[in-house]
Amino acid sequence: RSRTGRAIMAIRDHSIAAAAMGINTARYKTLTFGVSALYTGVAGALGAIVVQFVAPDSFNFLLSVNFLVGLIVGGIGSIPGSLFGGVFVLFVPNIAEKVSTGLSGAVYGVILLLLIFLMPSGAAGFVRGTAAWLARLRRAPNIESKGRSTT
Repeated sequence: RSRTGRAIMAIRDHSIAAAAMGINTARYKTLTFGVSALYTGVAGALGAIVVQFVAPDSFNFLLSVNFLVGLIVGGIGSIPGSLFGGVFVLFVPNIAEKVSTGLSGAVYGVILLLLIFLMPSGAAGFVRGTAAWLARLRRAPNIESKGRSTT
């Protein structure tokens, strides 16, 4: 809601229009990159403290895929969606292993595909859409219960 936040959102939505309105896009992109690097560095340092040993093969391609799966399942742009995606990545492979030990990857893939097809905007988008639909249902007048129609 600050000037910086509005400038970053304007750059996110349409970079050329933001530049035309006088926003220094290079400055705000650099600032955003720096803040992101700060959070990533702190997270990496805390992770190294917890694990107590860090090797280059500690962060493989599969870990990146798991992060991407959590992002897709949870939905982009919401903290509750990120939490749901993290819970999904943490617990669903174990549940798939219990369902079928030999085909746990296939069960996980089927669950993932079902979630992607049923909730294309992620879990957070699904919850937002459901809440909006319920709100519209509550606001809609029930014409049949009044016994007359309005013209």
